[in-house]
Amino acid sequence: MELWRYRHLVKMLVARELKVRYKNSVLGFVWSIVPPLLQVLVFTFLARNAFGVPAKNYSAYLLCGLIPWTFFNTAILDASQSLVINYTMIRKVYLPREAIPLANVLSNFVHFMLGWVVYFAAFLVIARAFGGGIPLLPSMVFFPFLVLLEALLVTGCALFVSALNVFYEDVKYVLQTLFSLAVFVLPVLYPADLIYYSNTVQHHPWLFKLYLITPIAALIDAFRHCLLQSISPGTINMHLAGKPSLPFQPAEFAVSCVITIFTAWGGYAYFNARKWQFTERP
Repeated sequence: MELWRYRHLVKMLVARELKVRYKNSVLGFVWSIVPPLLQVLVFTFLARNAFGVPAKNYSAYLLCGLIPWTFFNTAILDASQSLVINYTMIRKVYLPREAIPLANVLSNFVHFMLGWVVYFAAFLVIARAFGGGIPLLPSMVFFPFLVLLEALLVTGCALFVSALNVFYEDVKYVLQTLFSLAVFVLPVLYPADLIYYSNTVQHHPWLFKLYLITPIAALIDAFRHCLLQSISPGTINMHLAGKPSLPFQPAEFAVSCVITIFTAWGGYAYFNARKWQFTERP
């Protein structure tokens, strides 16, 4: 495989991405985890003080959704611009063109894993030492599989949007708009249970199945079921007091896995079909 023969170049591109991002920064990699941590602090403060959410480990619950969402969001946005930013290099130097968006994905993957290191350190080590934290669950053994699955999803999406953006630069604006809205639609800041118990879904149950087969929604929900004990919907919304929390939905997740694999394959196929046209960009 050509990309494997150029693996050292990919490593150099990843190192360059990481170096450029934190050039002249005193804190360096710390900035990869500061934004989601600050978001968790703000949302937790609002939830507890403004909305009276008493859920135990609510901070862990929020961060468990924000870490996979931030990777998905940031990696795809960065990759969408990667070929345009490096257009001069593409025209002058031969290299596997997919190496450029993949370097963006891999550099963001580093931040993704750093985020999980902080998560486990905070809630499995530090918080537990003070009598809090999250319990060790047998389902945690599936965590590496979820990480791999999200990396596959992000790679497919990144290859697709990076190639598309070469010819239609509206893509970046569409993505920015969609992502700014999606954070409120997807189960990032709240459990998927709230969607299930909404009036619309109760009248049309098939909508919830459609919601849960959306790959990134399925992954966020799976990360929470993998790492955390379920919380009662009533602790988030008082109108749902007494409603049971939903168990993990394996059938819907299996469908989302199939969609993820097709997304990765489709993104790579589209990129390969268009990559030799990049230099003909007007």
